Amino acid sequence: MRSNVVTDPEEAVKQASAHLYEALTHHYGPLDLAAHQPIVRAISEYGQRCREHDEVGQEVASRHVYEALTHHFGPRDLAANDPVVRALAEYGEACRRAGVRKS
Repeated sequence: MRSNVVTDPEEAVKQASAHLYEALTHHYGPLDLAAHQPIVRAISEYGQRCREHDEVGQEVASRHVYEALTHHFGPRDLAANDPVVRALAEYGEACRRAGVRKS
């Protein structure tokens, strides 16, 4: 578990995003995660639905993340203690706390 407490919600989202990237690269090796990649789009969708507190949208987006992961990396059993799952949960929670970005 990480001990660094971040009080700024947007900074917490950035930190959680970095943790998610670290978990993905640690498990899958170096990744080219450009904005057009399905996994990046799915994670972005998940983060947005979390920011909006859209529970149904979060479930749909979560499935999209799983589909993108399995399409890109092959079938996986993503248990609750999987580092990628834990990092994704941290990212979702940070997005929920941050809420919708104000323009």
